[in-house]
Amino acid sequence: MNRSPAPSPGSAPRGTARGTAAGFAGSPIGKSLGLDNDEVALFGKLFGELAASLGIDGGPIFDRLAAGQSIGQALALPDDVIERIYARAHRLFTLGKLDRATALFRALCLLREEDADFWVGYGVCLRLTDQLARARQAFESGVNLRPDWAVPHFHLLELALHLRQWPQAQAALAAYDARAGGGVAPEIAAESARLRVVLERALSGERGNAYGGMAASPRQPRSGP
Repeated sequence: MNRSPAPSPGSAPRGTARGTAAGFAGSPIGKSLGLDNDEVALFGKLFGELAASLGIDGGPIFDRLAAGQSIGQALALPDDVIERIYARAHRLFTLGKLDRATALFRALCLLREEDADFWVGYGVCLRLTDQLARARQAFESGVNLRPDWAVPHFHLLELALHLRQWPQAQAALAAYDARAGGGVAPEIAAESARLRVVLERALSGERGNAYGGMAASPRQPRSGP
């Protein structure tokens, strides 16, 4: 974590938030948490004490949160730490420890909310634990963050087929096809071909039990297609 500047004379001691109730008036963190000014100030004090117990100067972090920065911006974790968390999340997923993998992917989404890879990984974990509405939201976040990326549309296709939402599946497949020309992982290409057949059969009335469930991993090439 980046070191905070040394406190200037008269600043609050280590482990306390420096804002006052008046200073937090209308702060983004208060609005997002539904807290009034006094409650935000108290939250800042408690946050600082907790951080201090971990050997962290929580004051500057909380000040950045109160100013409207995201958790990731406020913590300012270096990229190599983020990548280690990502690798750990994927390993937990491959070991079948979905609850812990889901928690780490969610943390990654908070730490790097602009990274579509993390949202897709989070969505896969949610999908496999049957949190379908939240999975859709996560995949849609991936779409919004990387509009030209085919992979989130692939997952939306799979989810729509699972839910037997044929029009949504058609739209997702069309969006996937429009973006897959740049190349996708071989396993996703193979699975999308299978899902295409499932959709075609569903639309022709052969719905049956052809759909066999999800097969893809949340691991995606970093900065890749």
